[in-house]
Amino acid sequence: MKSRSGILIVMIALMAGGCGAPKVTTSYRNMAQQAVAEGNFEAATENWRLYFEQQLLDGNEVPPAYYAEAAKMATQANQSELALNWLEQAQSLNYADSDMYLNLAALYEQKKNLSKELDALEFYQANYPDQPELKKVNARLFEIYSQINEREKALALWPSLRMEDRQQEKYLDPYFSIQKKLKNEAVCDSVAEEILALNPKNVAALEWMGIKYYNQAENRYQSEMKKYQENHTRVQHIKLTQALKTVTADFQKSLSYFKPLWEMDQNSRYAAYLVNIYTRFEDPKSANLYRKYLE
Repeated sequence: MKSRSGILIVMIALMAGGCGAPKVTTSYRNMAQQAVAEGNFEAATENWRLYFEQQLLDGNEVPPAYYAEAAKMATQANQSELALNWLEQAQSLNYADSDMYLNLAALYEQKKNLSKELDALEFYQANYPDQPELKKVNARLFEIYSQINEREKALALWPSLRMEDRQQEKYLDPYFSIQKKLKNEAVCDSVAEEILALNPKNVAALEWMGIKYYNQAENRYQSEMKKYQENHTRVQHIKLTQALKTVTADFQKSLSYFKPLWEMDQNSRYAAYLVNIYTRFEDPKSANLYRKYLE
């Protein structure tokens, strides 16, 4: 039904040609608005195209707001190239509204034009700070800043993201990556745990936690053994025995992260950790299972 209606709307507009150009172009625009009311965005888009074409032929200026309005219809009609062309026309004529820049950003994202998408989003952020869509804009800006290594800008935006965004893996991942580069270990510990609660197979978070507990256990093991070797007293032996309980617990925690990593990827790096952990457990049989994967 929509396609027949669209053809009829366009035909009516074309038949108005004998009544003079002003009436024709007015009809095209009116027909576009009527098509929108009927939910026929394809017909609306075609009538806007005819309107702009006729105005160009007649040497008339088109109000830039019309281009922005028409672009919304083209977007609804899945004609993204046409929508982008009309939005850029409106922009070149110094027209601006919040919806226009949201639509521009979305279309540039579709085209994977990151620099122009960034320009559109930053313009929106700077000029429409009170709009309800700002939180979504900030979330996308955070993703882009993380991607292009603008760490300071990304971190500055993090507190302004909605709580539901800050609890999603797609945002936690880049935030975690930034904090690792900044060597903020306490933050990384917390974020890695959040990520693993959402996705127990997240490689970066598993590696972080596995290595954290491995190093914690190994460092304490080496420290306590050195103390005992330097002082073979009964008291020092008791201290060593107590410390080794904590060491064993930390190695167990480390193992709980390296096991799923190994299941996903049998590489020599993970094998090295597993060999060392089982060696500390005095379990040569298990250690040898992984030793053959060492390069």
